[in-house]
Amino acid sequence: MRHQKGKILLLVCAPVLCLGLESPFPREGLPTRFTFEVENDKFGQDNLDRYYTQGLRFTMQTGDHAYLSVGQEINTPSDTSDPNPPETDMAYSGALYLAYGHGHVFSRGGRNDVLVSVELKAGLVGPGAGGETIQNKFHDLIGQPAAAGWGTQTPNEPVVNLDGEIRRRFGDDHQDFIARSVAQLGTLRTGFLVGGQLRYGRGLGSSWGGSTIRSNNAFLGPSTPVEGFAWNVYVDLQTEAVVRNYATDGGHFRESPGVVRKAVVGQASFGVSLSYRDLSMLVFTTMRTYEFETQVAAHHFGGFKAGVRF
Repeated sequence: MRHQKGKILLLVCAPVLCLGLESPFPREGLPTRFTFEVENDKFGQDNLDRYYTQGLRFTMQTGDHAYLSVGQEINTPSDTSDPNPPETDMAYSGALYLAYGHGHVFSRGGRNDVLVSVELKAGLVGPGAGGETIQNKFHDLIGQPAAAGWGTQTPNEPVVNLDGEIRRRFGDDHQDFIARSVAQLGTLRTGFLVGGQLRYGRGLGSSWGGSTIRSNNAFLGPSTPVEGFAWNVYVDLQTEAVVRNYATDGGHFRESPGVVRKAVVGQASFGVSLSYRDLSMLVFTTMRTYEFETQVAAHHFGGFKAGVRF
């Protein structure tokens, strides 16, 4: 069985070898962009630590195609005061991964309205991902009790994922609609999602909309300078067909806690984006439908994304 899983991992990684790999690190004559994303259920309307409780992602992209990102995710049960959470609740787990990606925007009839990206993630889930340390240090900082059940978390094991994304833009510089589809294959997540984002504002052509860390690749698109202020408000809806998710199913290679996941999960987001010259900021709030059968309520979280261009 392990030999077969090894073959699967090789098949997941193989398509990346076909890309014309470029360096994501700063190079003379090319603009470099950095973005930092934070998602946390403390920013949601429920103000509770449960389920997908925090996500972090840092991205560096030089030029218009290659990028590198580092991401961390933290998941907890609904009651973090219980040192022995029930088997019917989501388990404690953390994931830490490095991602290399390559993207391109295609021109159709003079319109640059199709974005495609491929991203390879590699890392681990388990204590080595640092979920317990990050969450409880943050709780110390804000004067809240530590989460008590991290001793029961998903054990250490490696993860690898290959994710592909396509976006198609319709509209103009003041109002547009971005349709997207994402396919995820690997030991972190396997599934398929479709979504759409309706935006209204100014300077929409300088960006490709906002999404959540687990639902899109980190590709920033081509570097497009912004003249003066650009802004938009957006509504985003998506549906996911989930085949496997480490947060609900547990690990692949070692015995670990898990719950009975839902096969289809919906998500709705509302956000505001502002850009001025080389600086950008996006703030949003998100609601997700039930991700597993014994979940006690729909999940809310919020987040922000800050970027700078050099």
